[in-house]
Amino acid sequence: VDQTVPNSEFPRLIDVSDLPAHGLDISVQATLAEREALCRRFEFEELRALEARVRVERARDGYGAAAIRVQAVLHGEVLQQCVVTLEPFPVDVDEEFAILFQFSATDLGGSGDFEDIMAEDLPEPLDTPEIDVGELVAQHMALALNPYPRSPGAALELSADAAQIPDLAVRPDNPFAKLGQLKHKM
Repeated sequence: VDQTVPNSEFPRLIDVSDLPAHGLDISVQATLAEREALCRRFEFEELRALEARVRVERARDGYGAAAIRVQAVLHGEVLQQCVVTLEPFPVDVDEEFAILFQFSATDLGGSGDFEDIMAEDLPEPLDTPEIDVGELVAQHMALALNPYPRSPGAALELSADAAQIPDLAVRPDNPFAKLGQLKHKM
């Protein structure tokens, strides 16, 4: 996760040095200007909605070191261009994610309850006491989308010339046919 995006299009900074002992629950929603900026960044036709419920809490990683966990449930409505028809079509994105951030226990500051986390991925490094949860939501929304979207019912039609191309797998002189024969001898 890239936390160093300058001038984030959807900035929602959380200062974790002042994080309450019981954690923090927030809701974030992108404005029209932020959605337009995210469209330019991710090359969407349109971003009709982007919102998330986010929980930020103190935690411990599998080795007992102090950490910060960010969990979110996001919803987005995107208009993407079909790679077959080149027509725009709507896509709903509903995604959940959790990220563990870590810096030294002395940097965490304050006292509070910590939850043990053994089953999660390795922590992301945290160089500052701020986490941009808006940027995390934007990145995970983009990652949840198909990079080669097809609208429902879109079919790729072959030309008459393409239909005449012989299938190499059934040719007797196929160079891989000998490999297939060797496979049966093993």
